[in-house]
Amino acid sequence: MGSEVLLICEEEVKDLLSIEETIEIVEEAFRAKGLGKTQMPPKTYLTFDKYQGDIRIMPSYLETLDSAGVKVVNVHPRNPVRFGMPTIMGIIILVNPKNGAVTSIMDGTYITGMRTGAAGAVATKYLARRNSKILGLVGAGVQARMQLLAISKVLKLEEVRVWSLPESTMDAFISEAEKIYDLKFHRSRSCEECVEEADVI
Repeated sequence: MGSEVLLICEEEVKDLLSIEETIEIVEEAFRAKGLGKTQMPPKTYLTFDKYQGDIRIMPSYLETLDSAGVKVVNVHPRNPVRFGMPTIMGIIILVNPKNGAVTSIMDGTYITGMRTGAAGAVATKYLARRNSKILGLVGAGVQARMQLLAISKVLKLEEVRVWSLPESTMDAFISEAEKIYDLKFHRSRSCEECVEEADVI
C-alpha cells in the first residue's frame, strides 16, 4: 500500500510559512551543518546553453529534524522578458528517511526566496554591528523584497538605500515598500552611493 502524498501549492505555502519561522529553521540548519549533522552533496547542474538557463538538483538530509528532500530549481535570467515568468522557480520533494516514501511535493519558488532572505538575516544577526541602522540593497527584485523582509526582523532599521537598473524597478520597489515599512527609503544614483553609507549590504 502506497503512502499518501501531500501536495502544497504556492498560495498554501505563503499562508503556512512566516519569515520568523524561516529564519529560525535556517539558523538551525546552519548550526546542524556546522556540527556535521547534515548531508548536503554539491548541486548537480543541467545547463541549457542555447536557452541561457539551467536547472539545479539539490538533495539534503537534516538529521536533527529527521527530514530529507530534494529541491529542483531553475535559473533562466531571460524569463521575465521572454515569457513573463520568474527567473527562478522550484519544486521540493520531501521523503521519509525511514522508508524512502515521498511524503510531500510542494512549490519551491516562494520557499527559495524566503530561505535566501532568511540566510541573509542569520548572517546579519551574527556579523553586523549591533547598532546597524542602514541597509543597502543593490537590485530591487524578488531578493531585495525578501532581504528587507528578513533583515528587518533582526535589525532596528531606520533607512534603506536602494539602487537598481532599470530605475523603474527601483521606483516600483520603493513605492511598494513605503506602504509596508515605516522606514526612510533613499533612491541611490549609483551603486557606490547605495553602499558607501550602508551598515549592511
